[in-house]
Amino acid sequence: MTGPLHGIRVLDMSRILSGPFCTMLLNDLGAEVVKVERPVGGDPARSLGPIVGDDDSAYFISVNRGKKSMTLDISRKEGQELIHAIIPHFDVLVENFVPGAMLRYGLDSQSLRPLNRRLVYASISGFGQDGPEARRPALDIIVQAMGGIMSVTGEPGGRPVRPGASLGDSTAGAFTALAIVSALWQRERTGEGQHIDMSMLDCQITMMENAFSRYFATGQTPGPLGSRHPAATPFQAFRASDRDFVVALITDDRETWVRFCEAIGRPDLGQDERFLKNAGRTRHVEALAGILQEVFNRRPAADWLALLAAADIPCGPVNDIPAVVDDPQVKHRGMLTSVPHASRGSWTVANTPFRLSGGRTGPAGASPRLGEHTRQILRDLLGLSDTEIDSFKTSGVI
Repeated sequence: MTGPLHGIRVLDMSRILSGPFCTMLLNDLGAEVVKVERPVGGDPARSLGPIVGDDDSAYFISVNRGKKSMTLDISRKEGQELIHAIIPHFDVLVENFVPGAMLRYGLDSQSLRPLNRRLVYASISGFGQDGPEARRPALDIIVQAMGGIMSVTGEPGGRPVRPGASLGDSTAGAFTALAIVSALWQRERTGEGQHIDMSMLDCQITMMENAFSRYFATGQTPGPLGSRHPAATPFQAFRASDRDFVVALITDDRETWVRFCEAIGRPDLGQDERFLKNAGRTRHVEALAGILQEVFNRRPAADWLALLAAADIPCGPVNDIPAVVDDPQVKHRGMLTSVPHASRGSWTVANTPFRLSGGRTGPAGASPRLGEHTRQILRDLLGLSDTEIDSFKTSGVI
């Protein structure tokens, strides 16, 4: 069984995370991904720790598994000419340089379009290809700060907190993958490729939809609320006698609220006028949270989770990473899988979330050694001889 994107060939000219995360998703769906890297050092992610084996980066492995690596110096005329020569063989190009860089190399969308009118060309940048901030470089924390998510993350009254995942990069990568698949589908009807302009900041704004809706509805500036929800109560983390767990109610159903109160041994709360409706519980959230916290302190989390689950109340443990690794549901779904590794034999990576009844998904193989597939690609796509390839190697073009 092949993946749904089998037969699609992607030229990945991106580095670090946003672009590689996008092309990882495409590879997980069956696309062939050829990663273009600098001849010396390659993708800067290769030097980010922790290091696995002799010189592999765990960071690099996690988002570059299953890809092919081709080294090429695109700052040199010969390197640019090689891109021009191979681009007719590709369906998609992904890059995440600062706007203007690819134009300087003659590798921008407009320059490549005459060579391959079916090419879907995706540009990921901090702020998009136009606007007053377009030429500014941006990394994950910059767009998380500017997009507002850090202002609503953390405990009330605390300093801004960056979420524990690179949501600026990974969200942009996921949105770009969706845009690419949409453009490929449109190409089936029109026969034409197109340029995708994806801004990491734009993606943050889209993801923050609820905060903006609340601001425009109330005129009040959203702030950090810890783990709780701004419009549903109880919907937050509590501390049991041994660890944290979460409860999430987002309903006005009186029966559900009464069932929750009975499950925790406080049926009286089910009759308290302040808490009968979600709006009232949210209005009196501090009072209710204090009562519930006092209750939950009395027993371990496993007891509360069992009682609440038996009462059909949404709840769950606050897992650290080792606990996630051992979670029975995570194991059942195969969400941690292994890829081959030269010195370790295998290496564990997070699996793809895609589950399709009619197509294979998931990591396609090991992460590539720097330039591992350069010779094969130039030979297969351009028909170059070993002597010609050796000449490029000697001159430092590849």
